[in-house]
Amino acid sequence: FTSIYDVCCGASNLLQVFDECGFKCYGTETRQGMYEYSKEKIPTATYYLTKKMYEMPGKEKIDLLTCTHDIINYLEDFSEWELLFKNAAKRLNKHGLFMFDFYSKYKLSNWNETKYVSGPHLDCLTTVKSGIFDKTMITYQYYINYENFYIKTRDVVTECYYEADQVKEALIKAGFKNVQFVDENLNPLESLNYVERIYVLASKK
Repeated sequence: FTSIYDVCCGASNLLQVFDECGFKCYGTETRQGMYEYSKEKIPTATYYLTKKMYEMPGKEKIDLLTCTHDIINYLEDFSEWELLFKNAAKRLNKHGLFMFDFYSKYKLSNWNETKYVSGPHLDCLTTVKSGIFDKTMITYQYYINYENFYIKTRDVVTECYYEADQVKEALIKAGFKNVQFVDENLNPLESLNYVERIYVLASKK
């Protein structure tokens, strides 16, 4: 493999690793700030600012296409998952590999948590509530220490869950012939019972 395309690349931490290994790197981002940050961080990479997560601009065929950190769960309609899968299949070369992960139905439907994390410049209160129309609501409250004054900001994220079989069927429909569910060490999962995060390896051959 010599090229990687990371969907919603965020701070480009993954792309940075591959860039240092000599890969041709591509990334998409829906947030203007992260897009500008990534372009400055890895000037040799090609970045696209998109309106939707499932959009994958460019014409080059890619060896490795990734979408990590359960980003796909942010898509609230399964038709958007299907569009992402179709676009991924189009962007990959015939021997390419699509790797992504998603939170399982078991994880999100049972996830209720309140967590407080304190740092030298930033404190974060995370509140998670599940079971809202097959969605999980995650609220982040940030307390930023700026010259001994605290600035409070708030983000609300919705993560949606679907059956693993539905995800696999959509991948096959999109053109992937080989779909494997694996763990974080890329070992095949014998059972999906009580699995919180599912990693996926999908190829067209």
